[in-house]
Amino acid sequence: MTKLVAQTFKAPGQWQGPPPGLGDFIRGACHLFEHLEGTGVEFRLDVSQSGFAGLIKQDPAVFHAGAPDAIASAGEHFEDDAVLLRELDALARAGEGVLHVCSNMGAWHRRQLPEHTRNFVSRFYAFVPEIEDAVTQATGGRDYRVLSVRCGDRFFDEPSARVDAATESTVCRIIERHVLPGNHAPVVVISDCDTLRESLRARYGFTAMPYRSRHGANGGADAVAHDLCLLKRSSANVHINAWSDWWSGFSHYTSMLFSVPSVNFRAPRFEREEVTGAEPRPAWRWRPGG
Repeated sequence: MTKLVAQTFKAPGQWQGPPPGLGDFIRGACHLFEHLEGTGVEFRLDVSQSGFAGLIKQDPAVFHAGAPDAIASAGEHFEDDAVLLRELDALARAGEGVLHVCSNMGAWHRRQLPEHTRNFVSRFYAFVPEIEDAVTQATGGRDYRVLSVRCGDRFFDEPSARVDAATESTVCRIIERHVLPGNHAPVVVISDCDTLRESLRARYGFTAMPYRSRHGANGGADAVAHDLCLLKRSSANVHINAWSDWWSGFSHYTSMLFSVPSVNFRAPRFEREEVTGAEPRPAWRWRPGG
């Protein structure tokens, strides 16, 4: 008898509410995996109806491909975990069944993930060679760091929109105080605000991928996969959330999953907050002011 929960990412047009970002999916996957451990319920990821299906080498020990109607009707749990927890408990007590869910449950400000969680969820990042090769080509196969700047969902639909002068000034101040001093590796910048990304690239000589960043948003799966691949292979990541007072799951959880040394700066105070992976990579260490 099979009891299985599938953390699901739907296709555009299947969402009942506002589509989540990939950060929601990844964070929810980590916490669902941990919540179900030892319950007798299997856990899988299901992206079979989404644009990510053809971009990831899907290990059957991690991935599931459900029926399209089961995926489309999956419960969307992004604000209150109580209903989801009741559904999970009911499945654990049932004889068998498959439950498709969409959840971002779990703490956005975690600093570590257990090794077994990282080993499971990191296989979501097993991208096809075309994605991996594009990142290698863009970075020249050298050590690099990623600067990830979150400005707000509206920029996904307004590609020519600009952030206000105060926000851009704050981002530049963080770069000049915490990114440029002691820098020894190229910086690749990604952002949901394309005009800011281009401004920073031109101003500081940063590298950027030859496509418009999607920064984890629903839609543009190819660009999202490239951004995730950049983050997972980076020597160090700097995350700036100029939009809200939480850490972006897209960049933050990716850094934890791959033990990439990283720091977060978030509105409104923009204080430096270090994130500690299980084993920081030896090729790069954060230094004061660096």
